[in-house]
Amino acid sequence: MSGSGGYTASTEAIATASKKVTQLGKDLLDANPDLATTEVTKEGFGRAHQDHAQKYLDGAKALSDSVNGYNGALTTFGSSLEQAGSQYAGNEDNQYGQIYGAGGTL
Repeated sequence: MSGSGGYTASTEAIATASKKVTQLGKDLLDANPDLATTEVTKEGFGRAHQDHAQKYLDGAKALSDSVNGYNGALTTFGSSLEQAGSQYAGNEDNQYGQIYGAGGTL
């Protein structure tokens, strides 16, 4: 079923969306495998700037934590879409059965 906003409501569309959303999270992690592990060390900042190194290292860790959190959110949303698709399919089957059954009694 297509809506006025261009969306499609079907079990196939919901399953496709679920897979795409979940894959986005996986791709995000694959593209940034060692985000928290930076090659820059405190010593690499030089003597004059070592007091700024911890801010950089903390920032890299925070960025990594954010990417991991976003991956978790995408995975959870993808799973929710999958569950919604299953419920949608069940509702379609139920409605079909009711309509078919009602027509059989006429």
